[in-house]
Amino acid sequence: MSKIAFISSNDRKYNIERALSLIKGEIISGLRGAKSVVVKPNCVHEDIQLSSTHVDALDALLNFISPYVKSQIILAEGTGEGNTITAFENYGYFSLQEKYDLALVDLNTDEFETIEILDKKNNKIRAQFSKTLLNSDYLISIALPKTHNEVIYTGAIKNVAVGGLIKPYFGLSAKLGMNFSKLKDNKSLIHQGTPALNENIATLFEHIKLKLSVLDGFECMEGEGPVHGDMVPAHYSIVSSDPLAADWLACNLMNIKIEDIGYLSLLGAGDINNHFIIGDDWREHIVDFKKPKDFERIRKWR
Repeated sequence: MSKIAFISSNDRKYNIERALSLIKGEIISGLRGAKSVVVKPNCVHEDIQLSSTHVDALDALLNFISPYVKSQIILAEGTGEGNTITAFENYGYFSLQEKYDLALVDLNTDEFETIEILDKKNNKIRAQFSKTLLNSDYLISIALPKTHNEVIYTGAIKNVAVGGLIKPYFGLSAKLGMNFSKLKDNKSLIHQGTPALNENIATLFEHIKLKLSVLDGFECMEGEGPVHGDMVPAHYSIVSSDPLAADWLACNLMNIKIEDIGYLSLLGAGDINNHFIIGDDWREHIVDFKKPKDFERIRKWR
């Protein structure tokens, strides 16, 4: 049975730090001996704050884990739209680098390994995925719950599964002098229609050892996410060592059915009988989120 911490208040940092404290034993045990601790925020766009992890959420997480980490913590992200370093600057992450002595990694310039995924005809194709995420001993996803215009929901799992795909024209391939016009953007490469896209997210995630999921639901997104949706002031946090459990609870809070989300169904997201929820009463905070305009189409992922 997976343990999920849920806390709600009008203080973003308190929500995250309190939720983390409720599973402190699990976190300390996982961090003990970890040589590579990687924190993966979600900065899908370089200058739209609502679409991206808030600096206060990161601060709360880093403040909690830093006393238990013996190595330098790596803050790693690769923006989908825009430049990663510009995003770090716009969202105030450089202040955290100074405060916690972080190593900053732009995943769009990272070394990579190749993972087989599917195209629209179920043929195998090859995508390039970040070594920093694949080789992490203790990988943490910190994102916000959002609706998504192609897979309905995005949170802990999709943040690392898609966020670890590099853009080769910004990455190692560019360093090697390869012809930019012949290179594919791996973040776009997985978009092979609704069935294959969900399969590809599930496949990529199965290569990753995600040890801690933090969902900052202080401000969530509904409608045309993950970038152009509207803000929902939900004022909660979810923390779990089980990423499927964290995403399961977020979907329930957004009144989204797990069976409508292909990649979560394929990965085996369960029901409430598989989870032990501690903290505040989450049922008091369920909100019917506005779905993407193509909801009826993309929910038919099978």
